Amino acid sequence: MKMKSFFSLVLIGLCISCTKESGSITGSWVTDMNGQPQHKHGFILKDEGTASAVNMGDTIFQKWEKQGNRLILFGKSTPDESDNNFTDTLKIVAVNDSIMVLRKTGGQEITYSKTTKADKLVSDYETYECYAYQTKKDTAFMRLNITDGIVTGTLEYLLFEKDSNDGYLRGKVAGDTLLANYTFVSEGVESVREIVMIKTKNNWLEGFGETEEKAGSVTFKDRTKLRFRKGFLFKRIECP
Repeated sequence: MKMKSFFSLVLIGLCISCTKESGSITGSWVTDMNGQPQHKHGFILKDEGTASAVNMGDTIFQKWEKQGNRLILFGKSTPDESDNNFTDTLKIVAVNDSIMVLRKTGGQEITYSKTTKADKLVSDYETYECYAYQTKKDTAFMRLNITDGIVTGTLEYLLFEKDSNDGYLRGKVAGDTLLANYTFVSEGVESVREIVMIKTKNNWLEGFGETEEKAGSVTFKDRTKLRFRKGFLFKRIECP
């Protein structure tokens, strides 16, 4: 009887350990921002059941509940209007000490990482520097956000007797060199080409060279042979 009781206790202990989550759901959870992977946003779940937002614009989280495998966030979309309260129900797909995967109502899954520095993630992430290239007949305008070596922004060309190009930049900065992919639309067709610029004081100078197409993108054959002397000089301006 004693041996049987012992095994029963072991089985009960194993069942409890199987149902227990391997990580606590409380804490600060963040994920990459769309279009700005150098910045994070998310939420903070506090032990007493209150919640707060991290880099979520006008969204304010007030409290949270966990019901089974569901995380329910309560909040409002603007701080000034009391009738914009909302409830966001998310399915907890997986959670441990460092990662939590949540599934939204439409089926999209988002992976959040736990951080101990949520206060340092709150930054002026929409702050850009603006630059313009201009001649008598040609103009171009660029907005850049550079954080931790990661580049995001927009770029538009309005060149004389050529189709206008309007798109966005995604890349990195290494030393005084900006390397990015420029995804743009011209006459309704989306294309991707490589952009290389070098920093000159407060400006950026775009280089040109021989190109080739690889996997649907136009890239430079040899970056060491780029010509900057007659490249487009984007001068720093005040953002409009």
